[in-house]
Amino acid sequence: MSQANNQRELRLPAAPRAQTVELLFRTFGDVLAPVEQVRERYFQKLSDDNFTRALRELRILLPVTRLDPSAKAGRFIDIRHLAIFIDTQAEAADVELAEKINPTEQED
Repeated sequence: MSQANNQRELRLPAAPRAQTVELLFRTFGDVLAPVEQVRERYFQKLSDDNFTRALRELRILLPVTRLDPSAKAGRFIDIRHLAIFIDTQAEAADVELAEKINPTEQED
């Protein structure tokens, strides 16, 4: 029973689209993408320091995974988390466009 107290809270995010995960797997070739490659591909306007700060301060909502607890361990982003992030951003853009096209329908 002592293990039950040490368990992390289960968080179930929205499921990513299978197509998004598949394309990310083809892009990165693994289920974990190095943080630097994610930055270079999707956040190229941010410097490494600014991207790291944005992740740490939760301005960019992507959890960073380390396979080793050492400070020099590689940092990775799970492609499922990246897929959820991309899908969520795309859905937000869809909503924003719909509001611009039909502003009166959104006021109801």
